[in-house]
Amino acid sequence: MGHGGFMKKIIIKLISQRGQLSMEFSILMMAVVVAASIVGYNMIKSAIEVKNTSMETINGTSNTIMEELSVVK
Repeated sequence: MGHGGFMKKIIIKLISQRGQLSMEFSILMMAVVVAASIVGYNMIKSAIEVKNTSMETINGTSNTIMEELSVVK
């Protein structure tokens, strides 16, 4: 079955009453997938920001310690 058969099935489903229910369910599932993708993207984005902030803090602390140590010498 190629893409043509797939499209024909979708059109038949759209015409039939059961197909209407199926289409609404498909739209709902698509909305859930899109929402999950957005949430996942934002979680990854915030995790990267936290990592960058942590790295900056570690680097800043390390630089301060190295400066203090060089003063002691």
